[in-house]
Amino acid sequence: MIGRIFGALSFGIALGTGLLALVTWGIRVLQGSQLSLAAPGARGFTPGLLPVLLLGTLGAMAAAGIAAWSLLAPLGNPWRKAMLAIIAGAGSFVLALLTWPVERVLGRSGLLGLAGLCAACCALLGWRLSKSGARA
Repeated sequence: MIGRIFGALSFGIALGTGLLALVTWGIRVLQGSQLSLAAPGARGFTPGLLPVLLLGTLGAMAAAGIAAWSLLAPLGNPWRKAMLAIIAGAGSFVLALLTWPVERVLGRSGLLGLAGLCAACCALLGWRLSKSGARA
């Protein structure tokens, strides 16, 4: 059961981190496009980027929590599942702080690479969790 818990937490965190890397990539793309041009001399976030940032971040954290919750179905206790799902959502936000140095060093392609790495981790963890679920 401990392996199932760590696997579900890892899956949720990897999913949330990958989605947050895609949110950061989307913000950078919008900042470089004509969609985000503000008044001359204005700096920072334009009003068009704020909903993408807020909704994308909250959506990625919610997706991480929901994924962990669903993978923890054998646990049974809804309070424990909720606690672990919240940890997965918050953990994905903390781990997504990696997107800043990745974007600075490797650029936008690095963010897509990080999202791809997270997707590969999710695929591997999902395969292992489904394999262990079939044995139980």
